[in-house]
Amino acid sequence: MLSLKIEQTQADKYAEKMWENVQSQLNRIIRNCGLKATKKRSQILLNTNELDFLKSINLEKKLKEILTANTEKLRATIDDFEPQMSENLKKVIYNVFINNIYSTNKFDGLKFVNDIGLQTCPYCNRAYIQSVSRRGVVRPQIDHFFPKDKYPYLGVSFYNLIPSCSICNGTTVKGNNDSYKDKLVSPYEMKNDNFKFSFDIKSIDNFPPKLVTKIDINDKYFKLEDFYKHHGDIVYELYSKLYNEDTKEHFDVLRKSLSGVGFDEAEIHKFITCGYKKNEDLHKRPLSKLIKDISEELNLL
Repeated sequence: MLSLKIEQTQADKYAEKMWENVQSQLNRIIRNCGLKATKKRSQILLNTNELDFLKSINLEKKLKEILTANTEKLRATIDDFEPQMSENLKKVIYNVFINNIYSTNKFDGLKFVNDIGLQTCPYCNRAYIQSVSRRGVVRPQIDHFFPKDKYPYLGVSFYNLIPSCSICNGTTVKGNNDSYKDKLVSPYEMKNDNFKFSFDIKSIDNFPPKLVTKIDINDKYFKLEDFYKHHGDIVYELYSKLYNEDTKEHFDVLRKSLSGVGFDEAEIHKFITCGYKKNEDLHKRPLSKLIKDISEELNLL
């Protein structure tokens, strides 16, 4: 729902710190011709073709390409890699990218999210991305846009890691659905006008939002219209500020007063609506996209 704009240099810096970790793990696999047996799994031996594939990607340039690929290139990587994926090879790659990098301290999820600077879930803009673990630790949620179980070689690719809320990243919403085959649109491909809210008036105090513009597959995945129907109170609050004469007069005076002491339009909008006017600020607070669209429709901006 929200467009993510990140400088490519940020992905390049990330890859510069990460590629050697991947190469070290691939060297281990190649040296052992697969995975050694443990108490939890049997030995996995790779054949010559499978080992040759790992050797072909175990180069600094190739690993950096995988780590920094944008969404379009991630799809191209899937097209290129999938015909070569055997069951054993996929298990080995999962061990490398997920078990021994993403799920360890080699990948710092908190730093990753803080570096991006995202506050709310770009899939829904209904919740913050932080959650609390069973041990009471506050940590960010990170979704693999292309699922790690299906495409583990993208398990630590910068543009495949989407900070998200626990609902959108949970099994009841996006889950492990195949976003590649379903042609889900990534926040990095999204434009802010791909989704637009309006509202209906059902009764004197029932103003359910509705999506008048949307990407159908994203709406289906994240149940956006279903969820947003429960936020009619936000619309009603904005509507009442415009159509209640006493309130409207009060806000007209307030707007002029704030403008007179140096507040710009974005600051005035934030003060009146508790939302944000600039698209690049919408991620800072839940429901900001809804508030912006309804405010525009009501000429509150």
